[in-house]
Amino acid sequence: MKRIYFIKIVTIVFLFNCVTPAIQKSESNIPASTNNKVAYYVFDSGGPDHYSLTSFTDEANIVVIFEGTLWELADSVNYSTGWMHNVNYHYYSEIIRDIRILQNRGVKVLMNVDDRPSWDTPTPFTTYDSIGLNYQQFAEFIKACVDSVQLDGISLDIEHRAAGNDNYKALLKEIGKYFGPLSADRASQMYIAAMFKGYWGEPGFDIGRNKEIMAHLNFLMDMAYFNPDYNTRFNQWADSISSSKVMIGVLNDYNDLDFTTEIAQWQPPSDPKAGIMVYAANNLKSYTDSVFRSLEVYVTDINELAEKENLLSNEFTIYQNFPNPFNPSTIISYQIPQSGLVSIKIYDILGNEIKTLIDDIVNPGYYTTTFDGSKYASGIYFARLTVQPEEGKSYNKIIKMLMTK
Repeated sequence: MKRIYFIKIVTIVFLFNCVTPAIQKSESNIPASTNNKVAYYVFDSGGPDHYSLTSFTDEANIVVIFEGTLWELADSVNYSTGWMHNVNYHYYSEIIRDIRILQNRGVKVLMNVDDRPSWDTPTPFTTYDSIGLNYQQFAEFIKACVDSVQLDGISLDIEHRAAGNDNYKALLKEIGKYFGPLSADRASQMYIAAMFKGYWGEPGFDIGRNKEIMAHLNFLMDMAYFNPDYNTRFNQWADSISSSKVMIGVLNDYNDLDFTTEIAQWQPPSDPKAGIMVYAANNLKSYTDSVFRSLEVYVTDINELAEKENLLSNEFTIYQNFPNPFNPSTIISYQIPQSGLVSIKIYDILGNEIKTLIDDIVNPGYYTTTFDGSKYASGIYFARLTVQPEEGKSYNKIIKMLMTK
């Protein structure tokens, strides 16, 4: 009976898509793990404006369709809840049309899939005609829906009070057989997740800290929008999936543009982060695109630094910090042509030493370090590089930095 159900669903989906415009999806290539600009299109979001999928951002390279369900998009007859109707869309064919337009622009379009308390049970999903699906069938059902609408993958929303037990974990890994870096379709099907550790607690933290599950994801997004401590938010996931596959989510209801620009320009001291995510982006286009442009500027500068690393000279050098002005963190890069005792110290405008960033023997190479000024006031600061090489004279140089809060 369950196998008949799948045939019926796919048939309905196929008939639905046959009446949509014949715009073919472009060939999929998964974006690099860094510099992703993820925008959530939220159909029922409030705000001054309501843009369409094709006009709500000019900068995003990944769009997540949010509210409504994946199966509703694939089978509007049996699963329609009305969530996907707004001032721009009255028919599902209009949504499909705009998805194709985005994909032809090279934008990856994913569908949000909310977890539910039922996900921690042996039958995590019940169909419209009361058929319970086990993990294998539910994962197969998700894959069939994605393929029928020709999407580029899914974005899981992990927060909805299910217990993070073995049943739940088995389901997430089963989905990973069809989507993400360990799947057969890893070149074209993305598997990402938005994680939240907050007032609803588990399973967000347990799932996000599980390295076996995280191996199935292209990247993870932290969505504690109201928590300003983005450094801690980032680091709580970084060691389970690697820092280059974590991004911070922002929301205009909680995060003003100055703060989101700061997050977009911030990078952890080791690997770059995966990018940045903007939620509820369909009603504030200028906010969304400004955040994404800030990320682009920063990554461009990082690439310039990498070029310098490949052009090492025979001189000791400390480069101007970036960003500058900064708030509250900035990166200081330096070049050491021969081994020696290296120190980098930070001084305030009065000449008081406030922080030692480096004080160690360093081998030849190009390095970066980060000054976190969150504990200090706005103003002018100085970074002083001192090197006592194994041979030759010592080297000293100072750069001036400006922190604005």
